[in-house]
Amino acid sequence: PPPSPPVQKAISHSMTTFFTPGGIRGGKKKLDKFYPRSFNMGISASLYRKLGGFSKMRFGEDIDLSIRIFQSGARCRLFPQAWVWHKRRTDLRKFFRQVHNSGIARINLYKKYPSSLKLVHLLPALFTLGMGFLLLMMVVGLPLGLLSQSARWGMIGWEMFFLSLLFPVLYSLLICADSTGENHSLRVGMLSVMASFVQLIGYGTGFLRAWWLRCVCGRNEEMQAFRETFYK
Repeated sequence: PPPSPPVQKAISHSMTTFFTPGGIRGGKKKLDKFYPRSFNMGISASLYRKLGGFSKMRFGEDIDLSIRIFQSGARCRLFPQAWVWHKRRTDLRKFFRQVHNSGIARINLYKKYPSSLKLVHLLPALFTLGMGFLLLMMVVGLPLGLLSQSARWGMIGWEMFFLSLLFPVLYSLLICADSTGENHSLRVGMLSVMASFVQLIGYGTGFLRAWWLRCVCGRNEEMQAFRETFYK
């Protein structure tokens, strides 16, 4: 295949590294059962016809088919030696749309198959909530440290500010070092930091959005999410 541009290498790294849920789900050390996706799935014609093919789900239809394959008693196998050239998204905006819709699809799948929701699927939502909390600490801590007339409250403000930066900075350095070593490019390493945050927050916000609308507000219809195409 032709060489990928840096942003696609960064997106690929965020989807395969062990330091993100995407890599945990798809790598050799994973927290979830292997469910074939449509970009690398092979299925017998007889089984495909028996199961009725893909559902009408806008997103997550390949996982829906995989779940029905397991429920039918058929076996799925992963062949690590079989390589598939799969082109990643061409920019971070399209990547955000992809993972946001994947987060929505996970809740839609949960509504159809409650047992399909695993711990690993919750991690991006927890990451998103955690980053929101750290952002709140930063927003409160910086003005408190700068403007407080009390030395005690000023110190608390600065502690809040620097603590809010600690995890994002350390996580960014970890991702950057891992990707730079793998791709032999500091530029790709820095882009991988952005892609990893996009992946986690995009999926997490989609998951939380769908959970609120479908599980809390009780909407029955499957959400369409982003209607415009992102397959370019």
